[in-house]
Amino acid sequence: MGVTAGINYPWSVFQGKPNYGCDFGWNKWDSHAGVTAHFDDVRSDFQSMAQAGIEVARWFVFTDGRGGVAWNASGELVGLADRFVDDMDAALDIAASTDVRLCLVLVDFAWIDDAVRRAALDSAAFNERVLDPFLERYGSHTAIHSLDVINEPDWVTAGLATNPKRGVWPIAALRAFVRAAADRIHEKSSALVTLGGGQVKFAREWDDPAYGLDIVQVHSYPDVRYQDRDDSVFGRSAADFGLTKPLLIGECPPDPRAHPDGHLSPVYSLEDYLQLARDGGYLGAWPWSFKAVDAFGAPRLEAFLEHRAAFRQSPREIGNS
Repeated sequence: MGVTAGINYPWSVFQGKPNYGCDFGWNKWDSHAGVTAHFDDVRSDFQSMAQAGIEVARWFVFTDGRGGVAWNASGELVGLADRFVDDMDAALDIAASTDVRLCLVLVDFAWIDDAVRRAALDSAAFNERVLDPFLERYGSHTAIHSLDVINEPDWVTAGLATNPKRGVWPIAALRAFVRAAADRIHEKSSALVTLGGGQVKFAREWDDPAYGLDIVQVHSYPDVRYQDRDDSVFGRSAADFGLTKPLLIGECPPDPRAHPDGHLSPVYSLEDYLQLARDGGYLGAWPWSFKAVDAFGAPRLEAFLEHRAAFRQSPREIGNS
């Protein structure tokens, strides 16, 4: 498994606003802003990615439960939302036609903040009513590179959360949910299974067989003011982590000069991350984000073209061999 040129899409921009949670299906505002509502815009985005040599786009699907899924009046998860199939069909058609495959992020950690929504993950509701029908229709689709079960669950998991008050999800519940999803995906799909770990220091947690993952993924957002808050990927190869699975830097900032208030990035550029991935045996380094959906800004796409030849000249297996 060689180095993969990937990027975080991670959601479209609709009518000038980031479309978090609304790219697929009807949303909680009783409206629709999904892929089919601005198909040409999304296709143009993927054409630009393809021209830059990007192979995989990491795209959020159900996020915090505001779109793509249906709830009844009592707060029970019912299943896929209206228009979800239309939007996912369109997204996969775009991916297939541009040869930019998808890493689909099923759930975002913000889902866990609401106790009613969390119950759908603690029970079998999400896996049976959302994931199973999704896999029945799309599990064999070749445009799907991987399925990321949940994004950055460490922020809301007891014993992992940096803010203990937010760590409301027992780690046993997290492991059970991810493993049940991973087993279903492995049964019905050839897609790789991963989880978007929010901190580098927990890489070995995601390597635990309890999760059933194929790829360990960490997100790297170093802050020069708090250098002890998380581990760094720089100065370390993937093998240095001592993992049993390939290691992906699934999110990283693209430009040290662009960052939110309250965060101060070190001088590492996207080119530095891409070189680290190539030379350090990582599965890739995927910048956040193509659409500049927040203050971290957008990456310089030419960097992928500059590194593409180098990626192809580095076919070695990654991991710990």
